[in-house]
Amino acid sequence: MNRIRFRYARGKELRFLSHLDMLRLFQRAMRRAGLPLAYTLGFSPRPRLSLAAPLPVGATASREYGEVYLADSVAPASFARRLGEQLPGGLALTGAVTVAADEPPLAAEVNAALYHAFWRDKSSVPRAEALRESLDKLLAQPKIIIRRFNKRGKVTEQNIRAFVFSAELLPPGEHGPALRLLLQVGSKGGVSPFRFLDQLLPGEKNPGERFWRLHRQGLYIYKETLVEPFPEGGEKKANG
Repeated sequence: MNRIRFRYARGKELRFLSHLDMLRLFQRAMRRAGLPLAYTLGFSPRPRLSLAAPLPVGATASREYGEVYLADSVAPASFARRLGEQLPGGLALTGAVTVAADEPPLAAEVNAALYHAFWRDKSSVPRAEALRESLDKLLAQPKIIIRRFNKRGKVTEQNIRAFVFSAELLPPGEHGPALRLLLQVGSKGGVSPFRFLDQLLPGEKNPGERFWRLHRQGLYIYKETLVEPFPEGGEKKANG
């Protein structure tokens, strides 16, 4: 059994694919590449393939990660070449390494996502002072409550404050304001960056998705610093 961890980037061409769409895309590309996929047991065997954390629909990304188990040994360089040849435009494989079988699962290690959010519409740009004031006020609150629908269609409330590691204004982008968000992801809970951005303009309906363009800079293991979940990856400072 061979376990390979790979890194990839998603461009604007594929930004509207869901997490399930991305999994299917990689499965099909790996089959076309002739890679010896290992499968789960049971009545409905599936390729042992996982992606580190769902990427919000509409977002582009620079450093995303996935893992796959292969039934036979394949060198990382060969894996990257064969898979890369089968990927569509807008999806680029940027690295592959072999991972020891006893290493923790990728999804269990990754717990932080770094986003840059850019204002979409230059015809209606909020004042930087007003946005800064709203952001400071939001971060000063002990609780940030969002409302969402559960599986039964009922409205529930969730406090997302603990999932926001940091948020700050960046120098303005092409159309105006820009933000840097470091948010929790993973099995212990997290929040969509769009839902956090909704809180900055509470008088609007779904302003996060309507007014902000989102790019995920990377996924990390976060404690006191940001560490890339890649064997050759180096440490990244939390304010880097």
